[in-house]
Amino acid sequence: MKRVFLTCLLFSLWSASPTSAQTTDIPDGFVVTPLMRSTHFVRDVDESLKLYRDILGLRIRFEQTFKSDEWDDILGIGDKTTRVVHLQSGDYVFANVAFFQFLGDTQPPAPEPRTFVKTGDAALVFVTNDIFAINEKVKAAGYPIVSEPIVLFPQEGADTQAYESLFFDRDGILVNLTQFNVPSSEVPE
Repeated sequence: MKRVFLTCLLFSLWSASPTSAQTTDIPDGFVVTPLMRSTHFVRDVDESLKLYRDILGLRIRFEQTFKSDEWDDILGIGDKTTRVVHLQSGDYVFANVAFFQFLGDTQPPAPEPRTFVKTGDAALVFVTNDIFAINEKVKAAGYPIVSEPIVLFPQEGADTQAYESLFFDRDGILVNLTQFNVPSSEVPE
């Protein structure tokens, strides 16, 4: 039964993805590949999708609900049903983000909104070509902002600058956006 489940899972992941290679070789001198995915256990996948899909523009690569002994074996969750959503940008199979939600559970309360970073926080880092418009959408949606777009490392006399912003999602996950080569003329007042 376990072998059938794993075969079905691998096939469903493979069939939901582009036809390009789904794995990469481990680089020389390393024992792991580049990061494949960052998985986060959230209170409400639909709420997460409002940010990551609707504002940041990631696409759903894979979505399914699981409940099995195998999922309990790997996650140690008992007899819970888990909703899984993997998101991606473009056709990239690596460096994606996934959200898992335990269905039917009473979820913990939302973290207290804060506008500072503390030890133990982790951030998802994305490069964008529209940092100012995304920042306006993030503000309008009420996400806690740590930093509006700023030039972190000013290049005196340069025609362009790199801007970064930082905010929290509804589960307290930090999101860091960077946009390189922003001409001064494109910076909102």
